[in-house]
Amino acid sequence: MRNVADWLRSALNKSRVSGLCSASVWCALLQVSQVSAQAPAQSRPSIFDSSAAVEAGYTVDRLTNNSPNWNSQYFKAFIPLKSNGLVNVQFETVERFGLRDQMVSATYAYPLTFGVIAFDGSYSDNPNFLAKNSVGLGWNGKLPAGFGYTLGVTERNYSEALLNLYTFGVEKNAGQFRIAYTASIATLDKSRGEFAGRAQAQWISPGDNRLGLTYSQGLEPTVIEVGNLSTIQNQYIQVDGLCWFTNTVGLTAAYWHSKEGDYYQRNGGQLGLRVKL
Repeated sequence: MRNVADWLRSALNKSRVSGLCSASVWCALLQVSQVSAQAPAQSRPSIFDSSAAVEAGYTVDRLTNNSPNWNSQYFKAFIPLKSNGLVNVQFETVERFGLRDQMVSATYAYPLTFGVIAFDGSYSDNPNFLAKNSVGLGWNGKLPAGFGYTLGVTERNYSEALLNLYTFGVEKNAGQFRIAYTASIATLDKSRGEFAGRAQAQWISPGDNRLGLTYSQGLEPTVIEVGNLSTIQNQYIQVDGLCWFTNTVGLTAAYWHSKEGDYYQRNGGQLGLRVKL
């Protein structure tokens, strides 16, 4: 596992241009297909040809240590660009520990012949507990028989420390079902890597109604209080779904339970309204 972490860390260190992702990794992945920009629609995932959509919603967490509730309000826009990729932008206001942070994040994904490359980043102008900024590079590769794999590197700059996150995952798509497992290694200020794993199962209907289950466990860097970013043992379970009431209006919802080491537990939920444009 240390060899995997060393390789991913090396990939990240070699992949920075002005603090962002590397031209070398970008070029290596683009060499997979130099003609993919002109690829027909059937050669790329259908999400790139779907309708644009916007969503607004609210989340809340109730803590078991009698601390004030956490909550957030968000707005996001999803813009597919067919052969030119897709863009996902989100604005979020988050309240935790009696303080408020605001964040903007964006993801750009581009389809290639053998997979999808994605870049993401975020920025917070008053980071009490969120990362001041982050940047990431991801690859979702296709394999035969409905299998796939994912690789990712992310760097998050907190007020307390620098977090590097390296991920590797495998997935299987079978008809209306998808199952996936993702392993992650996280380091704080280049300390020893800590391991966590996440398993997911999802059902997607022909009408794009969705129901999913996520379970994760392991050692993860967590802001357990303002000014305290620590690696602790986490356990997390979530049920989520999407239901379309009409062809253009749908409801997203989720419920989760999280155990943050010996500090506290959280019971939370999310509710959002999604509209196709």
